[in-house]
Amino acid sequence: MLAERRPQESPKRAERAMPAFHDMLSRLATLERAPVFFSVQEATLRALARRLRRVKVAAGEMILFQGEPGDTIFFIERGRCRLVVEKPPTVVTVALLADGDFFGEAACLLNRPQQASVYAQTDCYLLALDRQSLHGAMASRERDALEELRKLADQRQRSFTDTTVQATWGMLLKEATVVGVYSPKGGSGGTSISLNLVGSLSRRYPGEVLLLDLDFPYSHSALLAGLIPTSCLARMSAVPQESFEEVLLSGVLYHAGGPMILPGALRPEEADEVTPELITRAIAVLRKSFRYIVVDLGVTITDSTLALFDLTQHILVVTTPEMSAVKSAADAIDILVQLGTPPDRLAVVLNNRSLKPPVTKAAVERSLKRPVDLEVGFDGTRPEQAALEGVILALTNSRSELAKGAEALALLLESKHGRGKEAGPSSVEVAEPV
Repeated sequence: MLAERRPQESPKRAERAMPAFHDMLSRLATLERAPVFFSVQEATLRALARRLRRVKVAAGEMILFQGEPGDTIFFIERGRCRLVVEKPPTVVTVALLADGDFFGEAACLLNRPQQASVYAQTDCYLLALDRQSLHGAMASRERDALEELRKLADQRQRSFTDTTVQATWGMLLKEATVVGVYSPKGGSGGTSISLNLVGSLSRRYPGEVLLLDLDFPYSHSALLAGLIPTSCLARMSAVPQESFEEVLLSGVLYHAGGPMILPGALRPEEADEVTPELITRAIAVLRKSFRYIVVDLGVTITDSTLALFDLTQHILVVTTPEMSAVKSAADAIDILVQLGTPPDRLAVVLNNRSLKPPVTKAAVERSLKRPVDLEVGFDGTRPEQAALEGVILALTNSRSELAKGAEALALLLESKHGRGKEAGPSSVEVAEPV
């Protein structure tokens, strides 16, 4: 754990010498941005700044380990970090931190094990303050401030616990199963797969299956289904908690064939309003009202995407048999594995969008270093025609290859997440391209 690294053990990452003038200003600026030190006198901040050790962490590295002891608070000088709590069978993101934020305070101030693991999302420059240095600078002159720090640490730890419970209670109570559909390369047909999967599941459970469209910057699922959206998730970011559920459900669109659709944004600029916190709030509400929630994700992995990954019970990675798409899918799978996605929560869908695919299924599997879970046959111009007409093939044309693929996906999900249903095959292959 980084909190245990001493300066002599890693000379490139931390230093003992008295900081230079400009370095001292940088340290002070970081401490002043931290809310925990808003009421601390400048002389105390300077004493703290002199005791800080600078630590550099590469993107992707784990900084703190959940459950281990620690004696250090870390302040983020530059970079972004992700705090996750492992609560089997899930891994939940409880905070996304950036410049001026801090972590590790509960272990340092309350002498408790680390409640969360911390990962560097980008290259991070941290300022580390150990327990002895903190008390040495504050115990004699800032006792009230030190007590406030302890209260804040306790409050934050309880907040993380509440977030973890909120993110996992639906699954533990066997409420809605959340399925993320992720296409790491544009044009792979992820939206068509999502829409038809919802259509297929809705034939079993009319009114109990929702498509949450987070394919930013353009969320077009409602239009592709022939519906006219009037509201979206982004416009609910400022809704008070007491009325959030009512307003959220009022924005859901009902399709005559049974599916329900909630657009993420109606305008590209609204996408920024869909934060990880808003997604967590929305999923907590929607899980109480539906059996399945299918989320159509965008191409880029953002903080919101990461938050959604943590809330899913299954992730479908959609790719086409083309070299660039397969390479993007392989990179996405590596990221998902690094984030701790269990193998049984991940499935690969190979979507044939041309009559003669340039890459064979066997070659795709070799590149991905794992089998394709489901293959969707080439469907000619039917998907494009359905989009123009505003219909869902899974509801209107059972002979469509896309509809067959959606049905096979529904069987796959039912076999793993169905409630008391007869288990289907764990891997289903649809007809080969014609």
